[in-house]
Amino acid sequence: MRIEAILGLVMAEIDRAEKLHPVWPTDLVKAAAIPAEEAGELLKAANDHGEKRTSYQSIITEAVHTAASAIRFLKNLEEKTNE
Repeated sequence: MRIEAILGLVMAEIDRAEKLHPVWPTDLVKAAAIPAEEAGELLKAANDHGEKRTSYQSIITEAVHTAASAIRFLKNLEEKTNE
């Protein structure tokens, strides 16, 4: 996959997620738990793929969710430090 395509998927997911869940937690632990949870789902999808229970597309989707949530974490962390 080309980096431009990856970034396009991640940016589209950030947009979708911000519309679906506009409020980001202000508590740092709760905020950090979101990308951690997404990373856990990525790991599960990869493990399930090895056992032929999930598609390669599921792995890509979870990787995009993980990247998008990590970027949202950083974005909201930066906004908080600028207050």
